[in-house]
Amino acid sequence: MSLTDWEPVLAHILLPPGSLVIMGALGFAIYSKWRATALIFIGLSLVLLLGLSVPLTARELVAPLETFAQPLYADRIDELGKKTQAIVVLGGGRYADAPEYGSDTVNRFTLERLRYAARLQRKTGLPILVSGGAVRTGRPPEAELMTTVLRSEYRITPRWHESRSRTTLDNAVLSSQLLEAAGINRVVLVTHAWHMRRAAWSFKKMGIKVTAAPLGFTTLSDRERGILGYLPSAKGLYWTTMALRERLGYWWYRIAFNPDQIKPRAEAKPKS
Repeated sequence: MSLTDWEPVLAHILLPPGSLVIMGALGFAIYSKWRATALIFIGLSLVLLLGLSVPLTARELVAPLETFAQPLYADRIDELGKKTQAIVVLGGGRYADAPEYGSDTVNRFTLERLRYAARLQRKTGLPILVSGGAVRTGRPPEAELMTTVLRSEYRITPRWHESRSRTTLDNAVLSSQLLEAAGINRVVLVTHAWHMRRAAWSFKKMGIKVTAAPLGFTTLSDRERGILGYLPSAKGLYWTTMALRERLGYWWYRIAFNPDQIKPRAEAKPKS
């Protein structure tokens, strides 16, 4: 298995709730020998689990990620066609074996990105590049699923089709090869607001000038602005984990990125 294959496993171990479960289990394992230390481990794991599951905590962790780029307002969208050359949409995952569709299709994150990209394309006329591969062999790449949705639901055909990427950095490396071959170095980058900092950084490192087009900003519901905002929930823990994972991924890229090793990868091919 490659490092890419192990990344989800490591993330589950390092991030909540996995890390907290391990901490609590370790506390129970050493309870008979080191009772005081064990109680600290168990108590700390429970306190952190509860605290990180609070929606208001999650919101405070996600909000700084979303301040990297402001939403594209109407006046800025009107200028995109003059200042940029293409729209790049990053895949956000798949809905595997969807029974209502009879096969894999895009998940809600990818669908939200495609919807926004279609809106931008109609207002600017810019061509679209879809980027996303398949983690497992035997599955259609996300770029293929994205193309199907754009064609069938929005009547838009992407000009480029990058289908080998498995990570955000792969998105940037392989998409930049297609863009460079077409003489393009200024793009509108479409992804979720909480993902934009890492995505934009990756594309800029590959020499692409990015105009960020973030979407899907996290907000609190009316109920979460009241008492429910202080009560632990699965949703709160999900967004906390998402925020921590994005920070971990961003700093890992900054520490480990080596353009001399990454640039020579096999080139992606344009969609015919």
